[in-house]
Amino acid sequence: MAIVIWAGPVLFALATLGFLAADGLWYLRSVPVNGTVAELHERPGETLFDAGVTNYEPIFTYQLGGETRRASIGPAHGASDLAVGETAPIRALPGGTGDVRMDTWRGLWFIPAMLALFTLGFTIVALPTWAALDRFVFGKGRT
Repeated sequence: MAIVIWAGPVLFALATLGFLAADGLWYLRSVPVNGTVAELHERPGETLFDAGVTNYEPIFTYQLGGETRRASIGPAHGASDLAVGETAPIRALPGGTGDVRMDTWRGLWFIPAMLALFTLGFTIVALPTWAALDRFVFGKGRT
């Protein structure tokens, strides 16, 4: 029974740590640069969460190592307020091409933060559930 009760918190904690480690390593390996939006691709939302919403994929140009490069941050939410010609802080990998992220809290740490909140939520449910089961079900034969 303990496996069932604690599966959610443990799995979400492991996912949080995994994404936090991956994002932290990416952050340490990347460098901050200013990117200029060169193109803005419009894509219709196709999932349950963004159906009927237009998603925008900004294509940035930026200077790194004396070269002009182009890269995308991937599809952004329909509320993205970037327009062609605007500049924004991004982070890029020095040896890589095509993989940049917005140098903002949302662009770098959103997924680990949301997973941490799910971990907290599952733990808040698991603690009293475990305590109640331990007291009323498993502890009945204790003296």
